Amino acid sequence: KCEHSAVDFDGVQYQISNPGNDKGVIILSAKMRMFQDLVEHGVTDLLTREYGDALQATPEDGYDVTLRFDIASLPEDKDAVALKASLLKRNCFASVFEKYFKMQEAETASDKTAIVHYHEEESVYISAHPDRVTVIFSTLFKDPDDVVIGKVFLQEFKDARKAHQQAPQVLFSYGEPLLNLKDNLTF
Repeated sequence: KCEHSAVDFDGVQYQISNPGNDKGVIILSAKMRMFQDLVEHGVTDLLTREYGDALQATPEDGYDVTLRFDIASLPEDKDAVALKASLLKRNCFASVFEKYFKMQEAETASDKTAIVHYHEEESVYISAHPDRVTVIFSTLFKDPDDVVIGKVFLQEFKDARKAHQQAPQVLFSYGEPLLNLKDNLTF
């Protein structure tokens, strides 16, 4: 019997199991704090596209998404299947970015900002404009040393734009949201 659980840095809970001790089946389930935020942004469609029949219509109890792999019907390249399964969280999170990048590609603006609560007390805000996609990471540094490291890291990104005009613009503030965001977003 196989039943292993793990939690990653973002608090995503995974379970790998074989139901009923069936050695011919592997189940991968995940529970993510951000999953319900992603539903309105097409996560189900993206997962169906990426995982096809492996995506279960009803996830295991206590989980948001479940993939089922029948060992006998796996393709020859099993490493590719394992890699794709390992990208489950990434693929879920990608759904909101894919939606907003497609809006920008069509040169349309989003009518509302997507808010994804990816970590406890931290969120990502995403909005599309005809000429760009704005992504804001609200990050909470609890340790004073982390605040210093974060400032240095973000300053390097900001300075990169001076040397490389094609680099994306990076703005950051500590404590208070940037002025142009203060009225539009709730932190």
